[in-house]
Amino acid sequence: MRLRHPERQCGFTLLELVVAIAIFAIASWLSYGGLRQVLAGREVLLPRMADDAARVRGLTLLSGDLEQVRARAVRDALGTPSPALVSGGPSASLLELTRGDPARALLADLPSVYRVSYALREGRLEREIWPVLDRVQSSKPQRQVLFSKVARVSFRFLASAPDAQWTGFWPPDANGPGLEQLPRGVEFELVFVDGSTLHRVLRPVFGQ
Repeated sequence: MRLRHPERQCGFTLLELVVAIAIFAIASWLSYGGLRQVLAGREVLLPRMADDAARVRGLTLLSGDLEQVRARAVRDALGTPSPALVSGGPSASLLELTRGDPARALLADLPSVYRVSYALREGRLEREIWPVLDRVQSSKPQRQVLFSKVARVSFRFLASAPDAQWTGFWPPDANGPGLEQLPRGVEFELVFVDGSTLHRVLRPVFGQ
């Protein structure tokens, strides 16, 4: 006669359950702490990344305007001749120039040569695109903000003469070669309220 042994019951003891729950709780707390740090870092990085992307875009537009300046003088709303590039004079704009962009005509069916000006208003550097080269009093520009929280903007220009020095205004001489003279080099610096700066030295493609 064979004796039957009672089947062993499978399961966890109370101590094993307590240990498992404790391990799970510790792992969950560690995971939540790591996730919280990741989310906090994301909240800090996203605005910085957006600011950096905006600065790169603004820097690209400003540099492109200066590199693609064209020797085409215009007339302002009062009919007064204005140089192809003007900065540092009595004008309300920091910088005003005639820009060429052949791709603009191909992609957007817009004039390939147009007038661009820059103004600093309440800490914002604004780029203004005028609808026509020779303006009338009803002409209004299309504005876009390139940079925010700007403390100061400065431009310097280098004439084409071999012994020329950098100057903070353009054209350097009202009695010079005319309204369509262009600089050999352009330097600009943007200083932001947080102390950071953007600085570039450029050579216009069509500069003399």
